[in-house]
Amino acid sequence: MQPGEESERSVIPASVRVPPHISPFRWALWWFLLFFSLILFYGFFAPFWFGLRIAAWTAEFRARRRGSQLNR
Repeated sequence: MQPGEESERSVIPASVRVPPHISPFRWALWWFLLFFSLILFYGFFAPFWFGLRIAAWTAEFRARRRGSQLNR
């Protein structure tokens, strides 16, 4: 073997490599956190956000209505 050359064993193409084993505990943790995050976002944050938007739109509508009545 010449200097600078690598043996065939040390170079394994990425397509042949075996991915590392992931323990069932980590899979369970991953799915639990994903489920919890989805429930938190869609169950709490989205309705809260929509409620704030509706309150802002209502306040803006009332302010415009009051402004047009004062300009008569």
